[in-house]
Amino acid sequence: MKRIVGLTFGIACLAAALNAHATTGAELIVRGTIKPAACNLSLSAGGIIDYGNIPSGSLLPTAFNPLSPKTAPLSVSCGTTPAKFGLRFVDLQASSKVTGILGDLGTGYTEAHNYGLGTVAGRKTGGFAINLKDLRTSSTTLYPIMRVGTTGTWQNSDGKVAQSPSQYSWRNGATVTPASITQLTGTLEVRAVINKGQDLDLGRDTVIDGRATLELSYI
Repeated sequence: MKRIVGLTFGIACLAAALNAHATTGAELIVRGTIKPAACNLSLSAGGIIDYGNIPSGSLLPTAFNPLSPKTAPLSVSCGTTPAKFGLRFVDLQASSKVTGILGDLGTGYTEAHNYGLGTVAGRKTGGFAINLKDLRTSSTTLYPIMRVGTTGTWQNSDGKVAQSPSQYSWRNGATVTPASITQLTGTLEVRAVINKGQDLDLGRDTVIDGRATLELSYI
C-alpha cells in the first residue's frame, strides 16, 4: 500500500512541475457544416411510359410513325427550405437517334430534343421528345426557363426539353431567373415516333427502349 501511495505522490509532483510551464495561449475551433436543401425528385409509376403492344401492320412503311403523347407526373420536394434548382436530361440511348424523326411533331424541335428509342438487330427503333408542362408550386404557376451549361444566360423556354448540357428551371415572375421554392409539381409529356416500317425488322418483336436520366442540381 505504501508503494502505491508513494507512486501516486510522485506523479502528482510531476504534473505540478509540468503545469509550471503551461502556455498562455489557446486555440479556438469553430465547426459546422452548411448543407444544401434536401430536395427529392420523383416520377410517378417509376418514370415508365408504356405504349404496350403496337401491331406492326399499323406502321407506315415509308414514313415516320408518331404515337399518341403520354405523360408522367413530376414532383420535387425540398421540405421547408426554399431552394433554387434545375434539371438536366441525359439521353442514355443517344447512339440510336434517328435523324429528322421529330419533324412531324411540329415546329421548334431540333436534334437536341431527339432522344433515342434503342436498337433491335442493329436497326434503330425511333425517337421521342420531352415537354415540361403544367409547372406549379403550391397555388402559383411557374414558367419554364433554360440555359446552356451552368453559366449561360437564362432565357424563356416553350417547354421543349433539349438534352444536357441544357439546364431547365422555372420562374414565378417577369424576371427570367430561377424561383426559390420548396416544392414543384408538373408533367413530363413524352411524344414518341417509331421509325419507318421498312427500316425495322418486323419479322421479330421490336422492343421500344428509350431511356433518359433526370439530374437535379442546385443553382
